[in-house]
Amino acid sequence: MKKFTLLLALMAIASTAFADVITEQPEGTFKNYNREGCCVINDYEDGFYVAYQEGKVGIVFAEDGKVYMKNPIMAMSYDTWVEGTLSEDGTTISIPMGQTLFHSEYYDVDVILSWGSTSEGVINWDTWEVEVNYTPDPTVEAAVFTIDGETITLQGTQGTYPLTGEDLAEFAATGLSAIWADNHAWVQTIEWGTVLTEIPGPKPAIPANPEIISWRDSGNETGYSRLEFNINPTDVEGNPLDIEQGALTYSIFTDEDQIFTFDAVDYYWDFDGEEVTEVPYGQYSYNFSPQSVFFYRTNAEGYDRFFNWRIGMQVYYTVNGVRNASDIVYLEVFPKPHTGVNEANMGKTVTGVRYYNLAGQEVAQPNGITIQVTTYTDGTTSTAKVVK
Repeated sequence: MKKFTLLLALMAIASTAFADVITEQPEGTFKNYNREGCCVINDYEDGFYVAYQEGKVGIVFAEDGKVYMKNPIMAMSYDTWVEGTLSEDGTTISIPMGQTLFHSEYYDVDVILSWGSTSEGVINWDTWEVEVNYTPDPTVEAAVFTIDGETITLQGTQGTYPLTGEDLAEFAATGLSAIWADNHAWVQTIEWGTVLTEIPGPKPAIPANPEIISWRDSGNETGYSRLEFNINPTDVEGNPLDIEQGALTYSIFTDEDQIFTFDAVDYYWDFDGEEVTEVPYGQYSYNFSPQSVFFYRTNAEGYDRFFNWRIGMQVYYTVNGVRNASDIVYLEVFPKPHTGVNEANMGKTVTGVRYYNLAGQEVAQPNGITIQVTTYTDGTTSTAKVVK
């Protein structure tokens, strides 16, 4: 790919009324497409160049016949949506021009969808500067895409892909572009020959086991303790999980597979006051990062233990209502506590359990360090220290 430096004239941008930008995915059936075609891009650092389109385009087909397309222009991918309509026979999509792709708060101006043509490029071979002019076509009210099975094609475009500097002098294109809303100045991108090919939807899969890296104890109840981990968004065979269309989440467990609840008080700012046991993959908020989570708990001596010997994690992957889980992977932080059950007493029937404090006085329930005495039907007993 040959790149050329393009001198950009400074442009006085007047204030314009703000047009709504669709930033949330609308309701409906979501399909993902790979994009192909050609485009002109000016990235303002590397200059002007002609390239092949790449990346993905998300499309939502709503029940009311409306269609929503995410990032219709590759070089203007701001994760915003434009609205269109599906023909009654389901063979074409019409996307009206003038819809907002991006709003600049600094200039209070919008970048909007446009249809138009560029002139042939003019090259200054001494400076390698290229001048390309763009003219919007107000007679084109909407871009029309035709649907043929799993392929969607943008109609009415023209253009070539120049491979050398000499070819660029003959370059001209007609297609989908973007302009400033206030003065209709070109935003230095145009696309033609666009073809979208549907990516098969995700299938239910068993997620790979997470990796538990470390437990870092704060040592007191006023600080944070932190669990560090790594979640690889693949299935057990190493295939990538489609987390755009499937939900990847995780839960924390302690000791005997006891699930941990992130309460609404300590984790208010993370989950808007909701109590949760399942955390979205990649959660980044007050107490969370994609590789760690903080707890308002400690296992330091003198405090109620958060867990007795181990802490772990399980990952879930949910697609179309089908939910699969990884194994619960644990990190053993302390030796497993003695339970009082040994091989000599296994298989025996218990007739009674009593608890005694360190002074030898019988107590109703364990409290602090307690001695548990278990009596069996054969008259034998066993003792165990219980810390609670």
